Amino acid sequence: MSINAFPSLLLWPLALIGLAACVLAGMLATPLRRPPPLASIHAGAMAIDQIDKPELTRLQARDGTWLAYRLYPAAAGAADRLAIVTHGSSASSDEMHVVARELAKSGVTAVAIDARGHGASGARGDIAYIGQLDDDLADLIAELRKSYPIAKLEFIGHSSGGGFVARIAATPVGKDFDRFILLSPFLGVRAPTNRPGEGAGAWAAVDLPRILALSLLRRVGIDWGQSLPVIGFANAPEAIKFVTPVYSYRLLTDYGPAWDWRASFEANGPRMVVIAGADDELMDATAYGPTLAPLGVKVTLVPNVDHMGVVYKPEALATIVAAAQ
Repeated sequence: MSINAFPSLLLWPLALIGLAACVLAGMLATPLRRPPPLASIHAGAMAIDQIDKPELTRLQARDGTWLAYRLYPAAAGAADRLAIVTHGSSASSDEMHVVARELAKSGVTAVAIDARGHGASGARGDIAYIGQLDDDLADLIAELRKSYPIAKLEFIGHSSGGGFVARIAATPVGKDFDRFILLSPFLGVRAPTNRPGEGAGAWAAVDLPRILALSLLRRVGIDWGQSLPVIGFANAPEAIKFVTPVYSYRLLTDYGPAWDWRASFEANGPRMVVIAGADDELMDATAYGPTLAPLGVKVTLVPNVDHMGVVYKPEALATIVAAAQ
């Protein structure tokens, strides 16, 4: 080989690196577009009554950020059971008010949280690092244990919050809980329960090129760009100031199921309960039983209840309260 060929050989790796950088830059630059409003979700949210909703309580997390939650003391002063309740994507503790209220009436102290990045907890739509929601949950449990040192602890979540509950079950923080109750949980795009939506039927729109680019960067140890928005929700225009219409990459990664969603259920099936509306328009409710029952999970479908109805319809509330006893 001629010595004159060596400069050309050295240029090829540089050219490939440059090409890869251009491809990644193009993927990161793709704009996020939110889907059109989804009427059923907005109508369901508006149907949740806010009667007797307690004021927000504040907890200072380990990074100094103030996090918000609502405390629902159990009827008759009972202190032996405690449930942390978390909302679905884009929402806040308001969504889980009726669930928390009914739990309290049944003798279970309930704590409805604004997960960081939602409601009054931190900056909406983002967190500081992947894993921060796990740290926040550990901080909340430590605070609650000051008042409820021996109470049995349950974690209840709706939709993406249900996916978050499933993910937490397989983490060190999950060892603090005695039971996990998942309400119409989103288990990930690879799960048989996922019902992909398009156009007017979609609740969320993802910026897939940006997610892939950020995932590749994360695999090589680069966390730059994780504050970029990667998913938008089909909120009604009049709801925007009350909700979280977009998530950053790191919030999306934290607030939902693990990529290997099945592992959480394989390890914790007997401690898990799934409750869903039989008429759920976002999830394939008929797939919960065949998918999860073989893993030891108790699955209940409530007739004539849709995705939002599971957090406020009387028949769904009765099933949740019974599961929490």
